[in-house]
This record gives sequence, C-alpha cells and structure tokens, in this order.
Amino acid sequence: MKKIALIAIFALLVVVFTGCSADTVVTQNGKPSVVGVKDFECIVNTNIDFLDGVAALDYEDGDITDLLEIKVSPEVQVNDGWAFFSQVGEYEVNYKITDSDGNVATKRSYVDVVDRETYMSFKMPSGFSVRSNGNARIVKSGMENGAFKLHANGGEVAEDVMLEHTFSMICGYQYTFTYVIDSSAAGKVKVLADGVDCAELAVKEGENSLVFEHTANKVDDNDEADVTISVCFGCLGNSELTIKSVDTEYFYPENMKGTEAERAEDFNFAARVSPRIDDDGGKIDLKGNAWSDNDGKEACLEITSASDNPDDIWRGGMFINTGITLKKDTQYNVSFDISAENDGKFEVVIQNSQWNEHKFETLYFDKQPTERQSASFNVEGFAGSLWIYVQSGANVNTIRLSNLSVKETLGESEKLSYPIEDFVASGEGAVMTTHDGGFVYNVSKFAAQDNAQKITSPSFYISGSSANYVVTFKAKATAPIELIIASPIYGGWDPTIMWSRIYLTEEEQVFTFFCNGSASDKTYVLEWQFGSVNNQRYNNVTIEISEIKISLRNGESDV
Repeated sequence: MKKIALIAIFALLVVVFTGCSADTVVTQNGKPSVVGVKDFECIVNTNIDFLDGVAALDYEDGDITDLLEIKVSPEVQVNDGWAFFSQVGEYEVNYKITDSDGNVATKRSYVDVVDRETYMSFKMPSGFSVRSNGNARIVKSGMENGAFKLHANGGEVAEDVMLEHTFSMICGYQYTFTYVIDSSAAGKVKVLADGVDCAELAVKEGENSLVFEHTANKVDDNDEADVTISVCFGCLGNSELTIKSVDTEYFYPENMKGTEAERAEDFNFAARVSPRIDDDGGKIDLKGNAWSDNDGKEACLEITSASDNPDDIWRGGMFINTGITLKKDTQYNVSFDISAENDGKFEVVIQNSQWNEHKFETLYFDKQPTERQSASFNVEGFAGSLWIYVQSGANVNTIRLSNLSVKETLGESEKLSYPIEDFVASGEGAVMTTHDGGFVYNVSKFAAQDNAQKITSPSFYISGSSANYVVTFKAKATAPIELIIASPIYGGWDPTIMWSRIYLTEEEQVFTFFCNGSASDKTYVLEWQFGSVNNQRYNNVTIEISEIKISLRNGESDV
C-alpha cells in the first residue's frame, strides 16, 4: 500500500475546505470517507492491488484503511487488497468501511479484464500451423518429446489436413522444398502455394522425402514475397505423421556465383553491446564497462583496472551481437576499424555464440592498430549467430570498434533449414518429457547452481518493442521449490527482456510476466533454471509447466 502521502492528506482533511468534493471530506462526528478509488483495466491472468493509492479516513478514528471490506462481483477472492483475475470480463468492485460509531461509507469501481492476442505458442514449431479443410479430424498436432507429431483420421481427399508455413522467397528464383516425414500409412499429398496447386505427390508407409519446386512471381516490383506453402494430406485413413525436417534450396544466377554480398550494411551497435567484467567473485581487482557510443556508430570497451595475471585477458571484455545468422558451409569476411588508447595486449575473437562458442578467428594486438582489420573464415557446419568478443582484462585500455562490415561469398546455391524445435533440458539428475507446448520435469536430485539444471524453450523472434510482450504459463510441483524464469537472447544472455524468481507449490498457479523494453528485433528463448541450494532439501520432485505462451500487450502496436 502506498499510504505515506495519504496520511498527510488525512492530517489536512480535519479542516473542511470550500470546493472539496463530498467524497473526500472527513467531518467531525460524520461518516468516514474512502479516497483514491479508481477503475482498472488489466490483462487476464494478472493481479490487481485494490489498495494502491486508496485509504479509508475518519475524523475520530484516523486512518482505518485496514478495516476496508472489498468485494468483487462476479466473485473473485480478495486477499490483503489483492485479487487475481483468471477470466476475461467486466467486474464490479465494492469498497465498504465502517467506523467505530457504526457509520458506513461505500465506493464503487470497475475492472475490465481483457485478453491479449497470442503471439507465440510452443505447441507447434515456430511458424508452422495445422488445420482441417474437409472431413478429416485432427486428433493431435504438435511437439512431443522432440518430434513434431500429426495424428488425423477420416480424410478422403488430399486437401483434408493442411500443414502450413509461410516462406520468404526471392522473386524469380526457383526454390526446391524438401519435407522429410514418417507416415503410418500410404496416401496422397497435394501442395498449394498461396492456395494454387503446386505439386501432387504420393506417400508411402515409413520415411518419405517430399520434394517439390516453386518460383515466386514479383508483385508491385517487390524483390521478395511471402508465400504460404500448404502440404495437404488425404486418403491416409487413421494416420500418424512425424515431420522430421523442412528445408529449402535455391540456386544463384551464374553472374552472382562467387560474389560477395554485404550482410551488415549501415551496422548500428545500439543495444548490441554488453560488458563482461569477471572479477572472480571479488578476488581480482578488475573494473570496467562496455557500451555503444556516438548514436550506435561505435562499440566501446573501457578497462579501468586490469588483472595482474596475463592469462586473465578473457575476464574483461565486451560482447557484440551482430544478429547475423551464419549459414553452414559458407565463407565470410569480417572487417572493422579499431582503435586503442594505450599499447598493450588485447584480442578480438570472431565466434558463433556468446557462450559455448566456436572461435572462427582471433586477432591479436600488442600496440595501437593503425589500419583496418579483417578476418576470413568458413563456417563448415557450425550454426549460430555471428558474435565478436573484444577482450582486454589484463591491460588497462579504452578500445573502440566501428565501421563493421560482414560479407558472405555466394556459392552455387543457398540452403535454408526451418528447425523443428522442442524444449531442451541440460544438466544432470533430471529427466524431461514434453507435450502440448509444455513439459514435465522429474528431478531426482537438485543441483546447487541455478543454471546447472535448466530447460530452454524453442527460439522466437521479437519484433518492435519487447515491452509489448507478456509471458504466461501454468506451473505446479510436488514439493515447494524455487526457480528462475528468464528470457535471454538466443545464443547468449544479454539483453535479457525478462527475469524473475518464482516459487511453486502443489496447487497449480498461473504466472504472468511483462517483458521490459530493453531490446527489440532479436531472437530470444525462455529459460527455466531449477538449480538451488534451497531446493536440495527435496528429492524426486515432479514439476509441470503447461500452457506456455507469449502474448501481445497491445495488438494494435507495431510489432
């Protein structure tokens, strides 16, 4: 409750001022007054504090806010002024206060509980959807223990069950699509591109590679087009399908093969730089910071106090997340300008992620650079995003990196994979199973460190302000345990758009988290961390997390 200002208000209200409204006047031997009442709007599955800014005041009794009765209709339980709204709708809130003389005052307000558009549900792989277009009945569709399962029955024609995904295609280029599936029955498949027949294929029992081609035509002189590919299954009877992988490939025109394409035009470092100052728990006098400067034109690392151990060069540095997805078996050239205030050792590492990285190239310096730097490398199977780590933990210095260029050599063709992602568990002492966009986590023994036992969601892309996104899920456990829920950037940690420590009980609860506005236009994951010294008192605990989804706070905003 926010009562400090209200107590001061009460001291003033002993005098009746001309012009005050009737509901804020506290008079001698009169009725008490309820002040600060207002209407609310909230998102479903969130709490409201009905005592926020509210007080009950009486001339003789003083501040009697603790005696307020609050009732909500339709009925919602109110505890210490708080109410949790699990259903969309309009609610009436009635405040009632009775003073020591039996005088009664009431106030009324309203709550509008609204739903939000679902942006991401983890029941299906990112970007995929399934629907019935005829007599078929979809029994089950979605991720289950690492596989994308589709179970349907009753279909008679090839359009009955439609697996859909929207692909971004370069107009005029011929694309080859490959869907690898396991089928429990033989049947037919029809492929539609934006609703127009594209191919007819047969499916046999067992593993199938469904291969077909499509070329997107230009519309309004656009070089790219979003095309919805519908793979339609029919004549399969009571069938079960497992979708293993989805890939596309297109060939470059002869005059483009072997040329370099710029992947970082007008690169801006804003919100892409994060410091790493690891003082080994205070054992090392290492201090510094990292940031983007000059309206995002430079990435800056400043080490003001360095380690005495030259091997600690890695402890002080800055991560630069370029946001560029690396392609397998592709050649890259990374170049940049870099300046250093002092002579002394520092390094620039080109790698494929923030943590658990593969280092493609490391550039070594022991004096101030005088020319533009560059590094060429082949990805050769290491997927991920392009990260740059500048490290100077063993040398006091101010280092500025600018004018980043990333060029990709175009080969014969380009292959793109559309991952069939599920939740991933890491750490020992626990087993995870997944279904219906959630998971069950059986922990025989808890680790002591937070991230020593964790589950990571499939990745999702945030467009626009991250403050417009809300994360919700249901959770319960067979023992009262604590855990950390966070939403860090894919392949790293910072920026993290949501972090909270929560506590589970045997009673299922709905948890709602509003993301902050620290970043936008990046790929993130959800991460549940279960390791805890406090949790180690329990063994053989079952944790259930379900109905996980990301919603939009405001569906009309630019997302």
